[in-house]
Amino acid sequence: MKRIAILGSTGTIGRAVLEVVRAYPHDFKIVGLSTNTNVTLLKEQVSEFKPSIYGIGEKDLIKVATTEETDLVVVSVVGLSGLLPTLAAIRNGKNIAIATKEVLVVAGELVMKEAQKYNVRIIPIDSEHSALFQCLRSGKVNEVKKLIITMGKGPIAKMNKKELADVTLEQIKNRPVWKMGNKITIDSATCLNKSFEVIEARWLFNIPPNHIKVVVHPEYICHSLIEFIDGSIISEMGTPDMKRYIQHALFFPERKEMRVTKGIALENKTLHFEKAPYSKFPGLRLGFDAIERGGTLPAVMHGADESTVEAYLLNKISFIDIPKIIKETMKLHKVTKNPTLEQILFAEKWGQETAKKLIGELK
Repeated sequence: MKRIAILGSTGTIGRAVLEVVRAYPHDFKIVGLSTNTNVTLLKEQVSEFKPSIYGIGEKDLIKVATTEETDLVVVSVVGLSGLLPTLAAIRNGKNIAIATKEVLVVAGELVMKEAQKYNVRIIPIDSEHSALFQCLRSGKVNEVKKLIITMGKGPIAKMNKKELADVTLEQIKNRPVWKMGNKITIDSATCLNKSFEVIEARWLFNIPPNHIKVVVHPEYICHSLIEFIDGSIISEMGTPDMKRYIQHALFFPERKEMRVTKGIALENKTLHFEKAPYSKFPGLRLGFDAIERGGTLPAVMHGADESTVEAYLLNKISFIDIPKIIKETMKLHKVTKNPTLEQILFAEKWGQETAKKLIGELK
C-alpha cells in the first residue's frame, strides 16, 4: 500500500487525486492533507481519510510534505507556495508527483539537482509532461532527437491580430476541452502556459532547448510525442482527463485497469498536426528564450507574467500587451547563472516589480 500526502487536497487536482484513491482503496493510504483556505472541505476529507497529519495555510505545507511515513508527496498547490515544501520533501527522500508547474518553471534546475542528489523521482501529472514521461520509457534520454509538446487550437487561435487586441476574458474562457481558472486560462491563450511547459520539459527530462519542439494538435487526443534518433516517433494518446494522468503518477511504475475515467475509441478519428504560431503568439517563444539564457531568467519571466495577467484582469493592459511586457522585462534582466534559492526568489520578485513599472509607463 502506497502512502500519500497531498499538498492542496481541496483544489481541483487534489480532489481528483482523492477520487482516484477512493477507486483503489486497497492500494493507497492518505497520510497527509493540506489546504490554503477551504477548511470546511478539508475537515470532510480528514473525516473520510483519517490522515495522521493535516495542515492549513502555507505554514503547514512543509510539515505535511515531510511526514516520515509518506512514500509519495503530491504537489498540487497554487503558485510558488509549492517550491519550499517540494524541496523539503525531496531532502527527506520523498518521491514527488508534481502538478504545480511554478516549482519547475522558476527553480527547475535547482529542484532536479536536489532530486538527483537525494535519489528522488519526480513524476509529472500535467498531461503533456506525463505523456512525455511515458513515451520516454521507449528509449533513453541520449536517444531522443526531439521532445514534441502538443498544444490545442481554440477560438483565440483563429482570431486575427486586430481581434486579439480587443479580446475579452469571456472569449478567452471559451475553451474547447480543458476548463481552468482565470490565470492559467489567460496563460494558455497567450501561449505563455505552453512556454512554461517548455521550461518544465527542459528540466524534467534534461533535454536542451534545441531538442524541444511545439506543434498544434486540434483534436486533443495525442498529448505529446518523442522522436528518437532512429526515426521512430512514440506518442501518448487518450481521453483528455487529468484523472488518467493522476492514476499513472500514483501507481508508477505499475499500470492498473481504469476505474475513474473512460478510454477513447480511435475509429473515425482524424489527427492533425500543424506548425506552432510563433509570429501570431510571441509568448510561445519566450520559454525557449528563458532556457537558452538560463539561470534566473525563467524566474523573471514567471514574475513578469504574474504582473501582466493581473493587469489584464484589471483592464490596465490589452491581451497583446502581455507578451510584449514580459519580453521587455526579460531583456532588462541581468542573468545570474547557477542561482541559489534566494537568488531565484529575488529574481521572481524583480520580474514582478519591473513588469509593474513597465505597465505604469504605458499610460
